[in-house]
Amino acid sequence: MKKVLPILKKQKGFVDETVFVSDKEDNRVLAQGFWNTKEDAEEYHRAEYQKVHETIRHLLESEPVIRTFNVHSSTSLRIAAGKAA
Repeated sequence: MKKVLPILKKQKGFVDETVFVSDKEDNRVLAQGFWNTKEDAEEYHRAEYQKVHETIRHLLESEPVIRTFNVHSSTSLRIAAGKAA
């Protein structure tokens, strides 16, 4: 994450990245990225995601599954509902 975070922080619309590691299976990881808009997230995916993926590829047992969701509500990030990707 030390190499990835600086890349993310430079991206237009990047808000936050939260990484969860299972307390039962330390090889199970869930990363959630928060973006101001869906377009910002899509632009990152087109322009920079491959660099990040190459940086962490050696840690992966399988290819990541990427899904997008709209934020319904948030108390910690103060993201407006329906506005972030």
